[in-house]
Amino acid sequence: MSVPALNMGGWYDVFLRSTISSYQTMSREAATGTARQGQRMIIGPWPHGWNQSSTVGDLDFGPDALIGVEDILLEWFDHWLKDGPAPEGKPIRIFVMGENVWREEDQWPLANTVYTDYFLREDGSLSPTASVETVGELQYAYDPADPTPTLGGNIMEPTLRGPHDQRPLDDRRDILRFLTEPFAEETEITGLLSAEIHASSSAVDTDFMVKLVVVKPDGFSFNLVDGVIRARFREGFEQEQLLQPDTVYPYLIDLWATSYLLQPGDRLRLDVTSSNYPRLARNLNTGATFARTTEMEVARQTIHMSEQHPSRLILPVIPR
Repeated sequence: MSVPALNMGGWYDVFLRSTISSYQTMSREAATGTARQGQRMIIGPWPHGWNQSSTVGDLDFGPDALIGVEDILLEWFDHWLKDGPAPEGKPIRIFVMGENVWREEDQWPLANTVYTDYFLREDGSLSPTASVETVGELQYAYDPADPTPTLGGNIMEPTLRGPHDQRPLDDRRDILRFLTEPFAEETEITGLLSAEIHASSSAVDTDFMVKLVVVKPDGFSFNLVDGVIRARFREGFEQEQLLQPDTVYPYLIDLWATSYLLQPGDRLRLDVTSSNYPRLARNLNTGATFARTTEMEVARQTIHMSEQHPSRLILPVIPR
């Protein structure tokens, strides 16, 4: 790649991960200095098919959510194809949801990021303090015949994508929920998120999924980011390994990225489950090759949270 690129996407875009990866990789490895220094990235509060409406899912991000794309593109091409003036501003432009404002940045991830651990606790809390217990665990059953339904997220289906009220899922017993205390002050989360989950399963293969949810003081809750890992690929796609049932393994789950400003009184909740259907294909828990069987097994899943198995959420907190 030897030309500058204008990378554009949305926090709820199904291609968000590749948009960010393209910007980062070309900034490092493009074939020329001009190409490396000419990378730009714009990420708004949009799904795929960005910049069409300020309302995405169940949230309205305000009039500033929409930008003059045509003017941005003309400025970009006038500079690189017609020797026009260089595009104004810093190389990165992001929309901070919750605050609903645009901000420019010099690099990604942000230079002042403070990666902060929030630990899963047996009492259902999500705490900045790690457990000192020698044993701590919670269980649920994952039945592929009754998967947790998709409700929001980075998906192409227009009726499902974006931030959606999660309360219709409250009665499901195949979701473990871990909740923070209300935040006392504004707290910005901008950057790459991940979760390290220590889990065991009765199955030889299964899935583990986590979803980060914002819970407002009035009880309204909506999805911010989510991620998944298929157990047989826990060491990478080149090292397929089935599980030893009831053995504890650590799983590092990529939650992609976001930018959101929590307000005083807001809480964060981490939901742990094993399906998100139809956004993601179900794991049938048998260990059979994907799409080669219809046989299913119910998996007994155990999430471990102790001093030895510190399951945690890793947040990119931006000091203000």
